[in-house]
Amino acid sequence: MDELSALRKQLPFVVFFIVAAAMSSGIATLTVSDWAALAAGAGLTAAATCLAALVRRPGLARWAIAVPFLDFLAAGALRHGTGESHSIYASIVLLPVLWLAAMEGRRYVLYAAMGATVAIMVPFALGSSIDANPNELFRGLFSTMVFVLGALVVNELARRARRRLHTAHEKAAAANAELGRAGQIQRFLLPQNAAALPGYQTAGACVPSAAVGGDFFDWYLVEGGLGFTLGDVMGKGAGAGMIAATTRAVIRSARSSTDPVTALSLTQDCLATDLSQAGTFATLFHARLNASDGRILFADAGHGLTLVVRASGTWERLASDNFPVGLLPDTRWETFETRLDPGDMIVSFSDGVLDLYDGTLAAVDEIGQLAVSAGSAEALVEAVRRRAHGSANPDDVTILAVRREAP
Repeated sequence: MDELSALRKQLPFVVFFIVAAAMSSGIATLTVSDWAALAAGAGLTAAATCLAALVRRPGLARWAIAVPFLDFLAAGALRHGTGESHSIYASIVLLPVLWLAAMEGRRYVLYAAMGATVAIMVPFALGSSIDANPNELFRGLFSTMVFVLGALVVNELARRARRRLHTAHEKAAAANAELGRAGQIQRFLLPQNAAALPGYQTAGACVPSAAVGGDFFDWYLVEGGLGFTLGDVMGKGAGAGMIAATTRAVIRSARSSTDPVTALSLTQDCLATDLSQAGTFATLFHARLNASDGRILFADAGHGLTLVVRASGTWERLASDNFPVGLLPDTRWETFETRLDPGDMIVSFSDGVLDLYDGTLAAVDEIGQLAVSAGSAEALVEAVRRRAHGSANPDDVTILAVRREAP
């Protein structure tokens, strides 16, 4: 109820008032005993509705409480105008009672009791007499007590609902704060600066679709060159982010090995044992670059989204026939070789980059053309980053580029 506008709270009363007036005017067994009172009730209902529409404006919200009190007066006028003690519409008083009772604070139960009493007494103020029905006053007061009891119940339920909602909001805020901190830590784990490798440019970006993502990229200096990786863990969110951080750490632990398959095998062992219950897997591209001659040894675990872009303006895709890491326990990978000549660039990206275009492998050509036109690794990565920030991404967007500078 707190989230509903005054106008939306008022609409049920308006509808029932109109129905009551139409029934009394059109059904033979019902009657309109005082057209002036019925018209006054209609006027009060209209005034209350206009006020409900106006209180949405800044500075007028404090007048919203006047709306149910106008409804109490309108309910009393309706009852007087449609048969007085024989009117069947006394229960319409329940609507403004519920409006007030649902507000925060016990005092609104008292306000509801006062309003219900006013609604019961309006017919007497308009000329009704207890002579025709001596028990009418007692019936009205008894109904008021029942309404007050209902108001107490509604007020208590609303209080408990607010408390539960407040607790839920606090938990959600704490969870969001934790996710924010986790996302910040995950960003710190990504390379913050280009690799200090003379003759080569390195650039990368990761734009997660949520606070924490399952993608990562990494590079680090090794003897005689550079090791670099791009990974995409199945799923999104904190779970995928934790596995991505674990995968990155395991791959880094194999930096002393010149064979990229060693890093994938270690990661496979980790996912198959420590994370066997997680039921997840990761696609990985891991490579070792020899800086002196541009030779690259690489292993691809089900990734297949890596391009070697030549200085001549052509490119080739390094497709993969191997399974991802963590999918099958006995998977083995192969080491392949390629070479970067001066002006060439190797680009690896996650499938979230494909979603920036048409989401199919045809988008690989778009990336290839973008890489050819880019003057540097940083220019390519920045172009993809801008595109990712300009759209709502259903998946994490990650790209890594290493370019051998031309003489």
